[in-house]
Amino acid sequence: MFKMLFTGRFLLIICTICFYQLKESTGQTIMIQGEQTGILDADTVLITGNVSVPAGGTLTFLPGTTILTTGFFGINVEGTLLAEGTINSKLVFSVADTSGFYNLYDSRGGWNGINFLSTDQAGDSSIFSHCTFYYGKAFGDSINKMGGALNIRNFSKIRISDCEFKHNKAIFWGGAVFAEDSDLKITNTEFSDNFCGTPGPPYGYGGAACFRYSDADLTGCRFYGNSSTGIGGAVSCEYSDVLITTGVFQDNFSGLGGALGYLRSNPDRPVSCNLFTGNSSLFFGGAISCNRANPSFINNTITENHSVSYGGGFYCNDSAAPVLINTILYGNYAPEGQQVYIWDVNSSPSFYYCNVQGDSAAFGGTGGIGFNSPYLYNTDTLPLFSGIYPSPFTLSDNSPCINAGNPDTTGLMLPETDLAGNIRIVGNVIDQGCYENQSGLTATGRVNKEFQILCYPNPFRENVTFILPGEYHGNWSINITDMSGKMVFSSSSMKGNSFNWNVGTDKTTGLNPGFYCVSISAGKVNGSALILHVE
Repeated sequence: MFKMLFTGRFLLIICTICFYQLKESTGQTIMIQGEQTGILDADTVLITGNVSVPAGGTLTFLPGTTILTTGFFGINVEGTLLAEGTINSKLVFSVADTSGFYNLYDSRGGWNGINFLSTDQAGDSSIFSHCTFYYGKAFGDSINKMGGALNIRNFSKIRISDCEFKHNKAIFWGGAVFAEDSDLKITNTEFSDNFCGTPGPPYGYGGAACFRYSDADLTGCRFYGNSSTGIGGAVSCEYSDVLITTGVFQDNFSGLGGALGYLRSNPDRPVSCNLFTGNSSLFFGGAISCNRANPSFINNTITENHSVSYGGGFYCNDSAAPVLINTILYGNYAPEGQQVYIWDVNSSPSFYYCNVQGDSAAFGGTGGIGFNSPYLYNTDTLPLFSGIYPSPFTLSDNSPCINAGNPDTTGLMLPETDLAGNIRIVGNVIDQGCYENQSGLTATGRVNKEFQILCYPNPFRENVTFILPGEYHGNWSINITDMSGKMVFSSSSMKGNSFNWNVGTDKTTGLNPGFYCVSISAGKVNGSALILHVE
C-alpha cells in the first residue's frame, strides 16, 4: 500500500516538473528564485523563493505578465526593476494562495512585496506603469512591517504611473506603499481597500501610503475605501513635503484624519484641487487631520465627511497652523465642530476666500471657541453642486462659489487643470473648490438671502418644519436636494408661510442620514437653508 502511494506521488511530481519544463520551453510559465537579471519573457512568472536584483543589474517584466509568489516571498531590489505594462496589457503582482490574508498576526495569504532597502544610489530608475498589486503583506521584524506592496527607503529614483494597489496590508505603516527618505513620484494611480495597523499601539499610519522624511509627488491619484488604525486612512505624511494634487479621497477611514493625516511637517508644496468626500474618523477629523503640521490646502472640496467624535471635516492639534485658500468646507458632520475642530489654543489655522458652513463661529474645540486667526474674504453659502455624474460635486451655473476665490493666484502652485481635467480658471477669478465651472458666468460669490428660512427641529429625524417670514402668504416653491444635487423633494404649489415635511409620507421613504439643501422661491425673492437628517 505504501509503495503504491509513494509511486503515485512520485509520478505526480514528475508530471508537474515536465509540465513546467514544457511551459518554460514555450515561454509561457517560468519559475524563479534567488538572484535575477535580464528580461523575463513569460505569460506567468512563479516566484518560488525570495528574489534579489543585484546592484548594477536590471530585471525586466514584460507587458501582460502575471507574477505570482507561491509563498511569503518578495523581491529585494539593489539594482533596477522595470515593470512597464500598457493600458491593454497590464502586469499583475500577487500571491497564488490568499488563504489567511486577513489574519494580522502571521504571513499567510500574502507575499512580501517589492523592497528597496539597500538600493544602489548610482543605479538607474525603477519604473512601474500599468501594474496591479494585490495582497502584499508587510510582516516580520520592524523594518519589514511597512509597505505591503512597496517598501522604499533612501531611494528616490522610482516612478509609478497608471497603477492599481488593492487589498494590500502592513502591520505598521503604509498599507500599500511606505517611503522614507525617498522622493518618488506617483501619478494617475488608484489605491483601494488597503489597510495598516493593529488595534493597539503602535497604530497604523497611512492605510494606502505613508511618507516619512520624503518630498514625494502624488498627482491625479484616487483613494477609495482605505483604512488605518491611527492617522490617515488613505495617506499620512510625517516630516515630509508631499505634493498632493488633483486627487480623489473617498470612503476612507481612520482614528484621526479619515482621508489624510499630516504630522510634524512644514511643507512648502500644497494639497490642491482634491475632492474629499465620504471619509470618516473614529476620533478627530473626518477628512483631514493636522498635528503639529502647517500644510496649505488650496482649492479643495471637503464635503459629506463624518467623524464619530470631533471635527467632521477638518481637525487641528498641537500648534498646527495650516492655511486654507479657495476651499469649500460644507456638509460635513460631527457631534461637535461639524466642519472644523481646533483642539488647542496654540493651533491657528487661517482661512482665505473659502466657503465654510457656519463660518468661524461654528468652529469646535478650545481653539475654535477662542478662534482669532486670520479669517478673511470667506462666505457661508450653499455651494449648489451640480449633482451631475460622474462629477456630482462640480458647480452648477448659479453656484455662489463661481469666481469667489482669491483674485490673485500668484504663488499658489495650482495645476493647469481642475479635477475634471478642464481649464483651471474660466472668467476673471478662480472658482472655489476642486472644480472650475466652464460656463464662464460671473457670479457674485453670495446667494440671494433676501429672507431667512426657519427650520425646526434641525437636526431632525422624521419631520422638519420650514417657516417663511410672516409677510409671505402667496404661492411659493420648494426644492430639497442632497449635497450631490440629487432632488429628494420638490413642489411648486406651496401656500401660506410654513410647510411640514415628513420624510416617511412625502415620497422620501429611506432617506439617508446627512445634509440636505433647501431652496425656496417666493416671487422674485429666494431663501435657502441647510438641514441635517439623523437616524
